[in-house]
Amino acid sequence: MSELSTEELITQKQSWLNQDVSNLKVEIVFSDMDETFLHTDKSLVADNMAMLDRLADLGIPFVPCSGRAFNVLPKEVVNHPASKYAISCDGAVIRDLSTQTVLYESTVTKEQALELYQKLKNYPVTFDIFADGGVYLERSRHNLISQLGIPADHAAFMQRSRTPFDQSVEEFINSVSTIERLGSYWSVSEGEKYQALVADAVASVKGLSGTASMSMGMEILADGTSKGAALQWLCNHLGISTENAAAFGDSLNDVAMLSAAGMGTAVANARREDFEAATYITLTNDEAGFSRFLKWALGE
Repeated sequence: MSELSTEELITQKQSWLNQDVSNLKVEIVFSDMDETFLHTDKSLVADNMAMLDRLADLGIPFVPCSGRAFNVLPKEVVNHPASKYAISCDGAVIRDLSTQTVLYESTVTKEQALELYQKLKNYPVTFDIFADGGVYLERSRHNLISQLGIPADHAAFMQRSRTPFDQSVEEFINSVSTIERLGSYWSVSEGEKYQALVADAVASVKGLSGTASMSMGMEILADGTSKGAALQWLCNHLGISTENAAAFGDSLNDVAMLSAAGMGTAVANARREDFEAATYITLTNDEAGFSRFLKWALGE
């Protein structure tokens, strides 16, 4: 870990802002969505969408890379001509967007999901099931979202993106084909208590591990699953050196990806762990940091 203060680390890794010329070779671009590519309120950033137009012109593939389920990724991004692949559920699934085929999966078993549910079912936390490209939640827990004290933009997004079901969790899990990941959110006011309880429950289920994009929630994955592992797999599949991959992120679930990419770039609103892992730091998500770095990296 760097001994520099956060301010010193940002200054050091933003020194490229004062350089006219980049000698970088960008062959593929990966980016997290929430708090990175998108505005904080989840809306599209015009300069970032314009940069996707430029990537399409240059023939450089873009890969949205998110903890979101595939069906919940921003349609304008997924359908953009620059977007060739999509990494969803924190690296659990890689899709080829031209053929809509799954190239790679690292998924949770139904047995693991049921075991974890038994450990969490009596807590006032959500139990989000990311399955077959969507996100599902018991209706009673769907109603819990508005009571957790989660920031309004994110709570509204969670309610929109999660489909409630009325059957039992056991019945629902047995009805799906593939569980890509799980998730759990808890009350902001009792964050430390439930973070510890959920973390202990996850650790007790063999083959599961947790990561986070927010302090009041955990993204639960099959061991070995990460955006970084997915980036490395896709670069290898395409015959592209990870040194020539640019990747953008802001949260704990982005650290492995920023470490794996030769041009790992944290937005200025990212966590300290991302600043440590990244080679570069750009402007904030709301300042179009994604676009600003790529303009420099591409020599434009």
